[in-house]
Amino acid sequence: MATFETQQELVSSYAGHFTVVRADTPALLDEVFRLRYQVYCLENSDFENPDEHQDGRERDDDDTRSVHALLMHERTGAFAGTVRVILPPRNTSLSRPLPMHSLLQAQGTKLLSQLPPACDLAEISRFAVSKEFRRRRGEERYADANWPTSSNSVSDERRSLPFITFGLIGAVLEICQEQCVPWIAAVMEPALIRIFRRFGVNFERIGEPVEHHGTRWCCVARISDLVGHGRAHGTLLSHYTRQYAERSSAKPSKAFAVAA
Repeated sequence: MATFETQQELVSSYAGHFTVVRADTPALLDEVFRLRYQVYCLENSDFENPDEHQDGRERDDDDTRSVHALLMHERTGAFAGTVRVILPPRNTSLSRPLPMHSLLQAQGTKLLSQLPPACDLAEISRFAVSKEFRRRRGEERYADANWPTSSNSVSDERRSLPFITFGLIGAVLEICQEQCVPWIAAVMEPALIRIFRRFGVNFERIGEPVEHHGTRWCCVARISDLVGHGRAHGTLLSHYTRQYAERSSAKPSKAFAVAA
């Protein structure tokens, strides 16, 4: 992993290369679905069957009740990653449960009692960064004449890539705070749990591992605890969200501020 002299140096480097964009227009939502097709149908064909998405876009029934975000590479305008937050049901007696509820119910209804009320719980979903984006950046880094001539600029961007998920994690926290959702859930593979923990975002595991496109854990966290922990310990994510809020206020046309 790349090393940085200070957390602030890392945050400044990352924020100069990647921007979080709210996918709140038909055109941006189309970019979300295209990127998800790339990740879940082509790069990970065991997750979704490409033949079921003939238009080159991966969608499902939860998209209409979700808030979506994209991670944009500033220099090229390419979209590197995406995430959605499935919002709580407005009417718990009429709306279908979150995907995680169904997975836990298969282990026994007792586990459901460990979750916050359905009206207070959102779920992280389709958290994805394209391998193809990383591959293209790697090729361009050495072969593309369009890259900046400054070696310092190239090196700086290269060092930011291991932290590419930074912005997506910040987007999740921002969406939950904006929507006044106090709890967040996720069905995560161990590698993603480690990524979240590395940035000071710690989830509580519920029940036993489940088989859902591989081994996954059902996890929950209180948003106020995540934000409070970041502030108290000065985590990388806390530094990023504070600086990103300042940068976003100067670029209101395409970025949204992430809560500090």
